[in-house]
Amino acid sequence: MIFNKNKNLYKFISLLLALTLLLSLTACGSKASNYQAYVKSLISSNYLGVTGDYVRLTGANDEDAEATYLQNVTRLANNLATYYGLDISADPQLAPAMVDLSKQIYGKAKFDVGKAYKDNNINYVDVTIYPIDILNQTNAEVSAYVEKFNQAVDNGDYNDYTKEEYEYEFATGIIGILAAAVEEIEYTEPETVTVRIITADDTYYIGNEDFRNIDRCIIATSELPEATPLDASPTDGE
Repeated sequence: MIFNKNKNLYKFISLLLALTLLLSLTACGSKASNYQAYVKSLISSNYLGVTGDYVRLTGANDEDAEATYLQNVTRLANNLATYYGLDISADPQLAPAMVDLSKQIYGKAKFDVGKAYKDNNINYVDVTIYPIDILNQTNAEVSAYVEKFNQAVDNGDYNDYTKEEYEYEFATGIIGILAAAVEEIEYTEPETVTVRIITADDTYYIGNEDFRNIDRCIIATSELPEATPLDASPTDGE
């Protein structure tokens, strides 16, 4: 039996980044100008897949940094699938398509990293983020699509479909709506995250909570659950 799709979309699940790689590595040196570049490299590596500066500043492994980026976009893909109730994890076409879509969405990440400054002998960097508003941007179109899809279900249009064919049909429409929106992506009002630079001897890095605060602002959502902190074990970079 083919059932109607839920019209009440799921809450978006906060993306828990692979902090064990990116936040366990530190950069070397003590110049405040490097702090700005370091924070920018972290964001660029996680969301844009541009890992060169991060690897250069920290001495991280190219393959590991790229694998972490892929892990992050895959988790976004999983979150989007959950949000829209898509059963595509085993589909050889739609699962990769959702990952590719997630790369496109993160590729629109928009942010400015300010120069480092000192307050009470502590170094900070302000990150201004323009949250990607794709969930709200597409909400009306998605709701209309779900309504139309459910009407087709009620009319018996999918009675001869297998569950896999039915799920494919529904998911293709959702992915198509999101993919079209990426071309004209919208943003909400900018948010500023103040990041503390943690220094230890001749190395520096940022804490897990600051990185999660950045992550919360990349995509605009109405509600995000708290993520579980992961321990960071600083390692000297180059």
